Amino acid sequence: TGSLKLDELMDGGLSPGLHRFCGINEGGKTSEALEVMKNFLLTVPDAKGFYIKAERLSPDMMERSGVKFVFTAEEWVVGTCFVFESQIYEVCVDAMRTLVVKNPEKNKYCFILDSVDGLLSKNDEDKTFGDSNKVAGGAVIAANFMKRMAIALAKRGHMAIFISQVRADIKLDPYTKAPIRQTSATGGNALLHFANWILEFEP
Repeated sequence: TGSLKLDELMDGGLSPGLHRFCGINEGGKTSEALEVMKNFLLTVPDAKGFYIKAERLSPDMMERSGVKFVFTAEEWVVGTCFVFESQIYEVCVDAMRTLVVKNPEKNKYCFILDSVDGLLSKNDEDKTFGDSNKVAGGAVIAANFMKRMAIALAKRGHMAIFISQVRADIKLDPYTKAPIRQTSATGGNALLHFANWILEFEP
């Protein structure tokens, strides 16, 4: 993780499989995910990074991360991270599944999805602004994704970090009891169920 204390608490850091980084805006989620990516690329044999840019990735953050980013397939070699720019859920899922399942070179991948909140389905992309988007679309996207990918990620030695924003609860009645939540992150219960670790970045 880049932190000796955190690594000690986590029995050595992050393992293969899915991890969640969630919390406030500008709280350090992307920076920490890139720190993990850097260490993954430095320590895992035949490692490659795959950064799904569904929101933003500033040149300043890229420079200070210590990760070598590339933008073409020809440049994407072991020890580098390919930047994949898409907000369409189906496109991102297909890209990750292809890399994990069709992997003759036996590369180990570190995926960063930044962020779950930035994804939308193909159907929603085709709607006009006047049409309503599906309620809890992020939760549905997350559930479908993890049903397809969770076991393959862990079993084959890959890591995925999904970044999410915090979710605000809107209370119409100030006297009602607040629901019990395991985390404040968006993305629904599927990402809670499948995640090995959930790191919450607080103010």
